[in-house]
Amino acid sequence: MKKSEFKDMIAYEIYPTSFCDGNGDGIGDLQGIISKLDHVAGMGFNAIWLNPFYVSPFLDGGYDVKDFFDVDPRFGTLEDFDELIKKAHEKGLSILLDLVAGHASFENKDFLESAKAKRNEYSDLFIWSDNPWEKAEDLISGMFDRHGCYKVNFFAHQPAFNYGYKDIDKPWQMSYKDERTFKAREYILNVMRFWLSRGADGFRVDMADSLVKNDEDKSATIEVWNDLFKTIRAEFPDAFFVSEWSWPQRSFKAGFDADFVLDHWDNFYHRFFRSDENTRGVSIIHGKGDIGFALKDMKERFQAAKGHDASLALISGNHDSTRIANYLDDDELKMFYLMIYTLPGVPFVLYGDELGMKSSDLPSKDGGYQRTGTRIPMLWDDEKGHGFTTSETPYLPFYEDNKVSVQTAMEDENSLYHFLCKLASLRKTISDLRYADLKIEETDRVFLFERGNYVLIENMSDKDYAFKGKAIISSKAFAGKLPPKTAVLIEKE
Repeated sequence: MKKSEFKDMIAYEIYPTSFCDGNGDGIGDLQGIISKLDHVAGMGFNAIWLNPFYVSPFLDGGYDVKDFFDVDPRFGTLEDFDELIKKAHEKGLSILLDLVAGHASFENKDFLESAKAKRNEYSDLFIWSDNPWEKAEDLISGMFDRHGCYKVNFFAHQPAFNYGYKDIDKPWQMSYKDERTFKAREYILNVMRFWLSRGADGFRVDMADSLVKNDEDKSATIEVWNDLFKTIRAEFPDAFFVSEWSWPQRSFKAGFDADFVLDHWDNFYHRFFRSDENTRGVSIIHGKGDIGFALKDMKERFQAAKGHDASLALISGNHDSTRIANYLDDDELKMFYLMIYTLPGVPFVLYGDELGMKSSDLPSKDGGYQRTGTRIPMLWDDEKGHGFTTSETPYLPFYEDNKVSVQTAMEDENSLYHFLCKLASLRKTISDLRYADLKIEETDRVFLFERGNYVLIENMSDKDYAFKGKAIISSKAFAGKLPPKTAVLIEKE
């Protein structure tokens, strides 16, 4: 896919451990993914976001990378990856990989070199203090021979690459302009080069704002990303980069092509569909919620995207968040998907969300903690092992409350699966849904999202709504006025 075509993207997120087990060991793998590419392409997706498959001790679901340049044996081999790229491209599917740019695993061989007492070429690749007795919540001491503490990016087992500091408050800290910190930039460029050269089409960048430390306004991190993009885009001009930043005004200034609207309490996505008594009150779709706050945030984010000729990445959910079906019933889910498929931006759908899969409550595994219950295996059929595995003991258990498999969904013409297929087809055939500007109106909890000659109407009020125009697709069948808790896409008269 050329970079000019990425605004046409509809992406599907795959967590490799749980998508499909190709060798019967109970763990999903690359061959399993290859076997299901027709399912992904058949739903109208043209891109896959593949969560980490690199060599890892899996203390954080693979986001603790031991070797950035190889496939973990649980998932297969580099040859399997090459086959995945080849067959995905044959089916019109681009592949976006997870780029963990801010940290590595404390088992990473280059980090272990940096941890040696004697200085070497890797000593400045990660952030180290000059005092093993210094105490701070993000400094870890006493584990290695080096006279100092290593700084972590999140968990204790994730040492931070040394992109430097913007504001210096300790003598051992290096400025982000110090050439010694450029080792980290070159390292991550080599990671990008390695996978792009093997055919990957781009990256979703994990914790994209975490590079430079003591950088409150992120201006230094933005500067570093601009430098990285200047280099990598000269070599791979069609590579696509989407950031886990959820601050488009900063992300797009840094040079990203898209920015995720994450499940954070302070954005329109959460306020419309996911908010509850634990996060700023009941959501708008359930009759309450701060409409003014949500619309202001929505307009600011879309304006930032338009101003930089970039895209918002609108998610059904992801591997870190409770599944959307835990919050919405079947009709509400269709209202939700109508919004993310017809607003400007790039839709990203988490594997299994097309079935209405729900998160379960599971003990932590692979450092997932409460996220583990979202990362459960895909349901392909209704037989033993659900078409996911032939193993008697899948690595992560199935959730018994999830009843709908791909097989069942395909047999039901009114299923969520078929609804998403229809939305993908409409998005591809109606150019206004990809390129037209967005105009937003709201009156008494009825929301109108205008895209060129089309309008999405989301009736979140308790009254019928009269409209003019040709109904193209709706969240449920109706005649006459638009009923409460119903959405419809119309073509203007």
